[in-house]
Amino acid sequence: MRSQFDYSRPASPQEAVAMRARLGDGARFWAGGTDMILMWQREEVSLDHCIDLTFLDELRFIDVADDRIRIGAMATLAALERSAERHPHLRTLSDITKLMCTPQTRSIATVGGNLCNASPAADLSPAFVALDAEAVILGPDGERRIAMEDFFEGVNHTAVSNGDLLSEIVIPLPPDRRVEASYRRIDRTVVDIALVNASASVSVDAGSRVTGTRIALGAVAPVIIRSGAAEAVLVGADLNNVDSGLLVKAGELAAADAKPISDVRASADYRRAMIKVMVKRALNDSITKLGGTVT
Repeated sequence: MRSQFDYSRPASPQEAVAMRARLGDGARFWAGGTDMILMWQREEVSLDHCIDLTFLDELRFIDVADDRIRIGAMATLAALERSAERHPHLRTLSDITKLMCTPQTRSIATVGGNLCNASPAADLSPAFVALDAEAVILGPDGERRIAMEDFFEGVNHTAVSNGDLLSEIVIPLPPDRRVEASYRRIDRTVVDIALVNASASVSVDAGSRVTGTRIALGAVAPVIIRSGAAEAVLVGADLNNVDSGLLVKAGELAAADAKPISDVRASADYRRAMIKVMVKRALNDSITKLGGTVT
């Protein structure tokens, strides 16, 4: 491994993409660098050339409109934490950031960097999947969009190819229904990665009928996964009188879809058992946020 690397500072996202194409596989985009520098020091990645994105203000934003929320890839975790009052979805994401790393690190670490690291135990990833978010990817041939649930392709591997740049994340705000999301996790200590986590969103129509749920599971497979069987359980339920047994059933079905492994941090059986609990709690939280009642 080289003990030093070359450095470039692009003036725009488009120039950054062009630099990456010109410099080849030895070049890496540098966002907050909180993960990259550790991987480089441990010789897990080769870094011959650093393309510094930290001066690209056009990627550092959080924008709320009537039909969507846009979060720039270079928005820091600290900025996301401070955005809580701007929208209920941002309050959910803000609460998640408080579980991640330290305040000092959150002032540097970026949303895009966290997603592109593609850890199966990441905290933000399940929430973005549950919120039906899209990733906007800028490449040599222009811009493309991909559903966040398809963004993760393996451990530390995403749909962002070597010549691409994640530019923003878009969360839709449907006009015909209300949506709330929640996130739950189990960890060993404060500021630790999750042993298991889950995020759930619940959608209701004007008549307070549940029209759909999205359940995303982390740390139980190489990528964030959804449980279609669990998501179908609450559809049609009356928000004002949700049977608690439905939440238990959803948790059990989600656990059946999980594919956990045993490692030094937790056993597969423990992770599968905790998915039942995390899904039940996340669904209950979302229903409560919507003003519903679980009986």
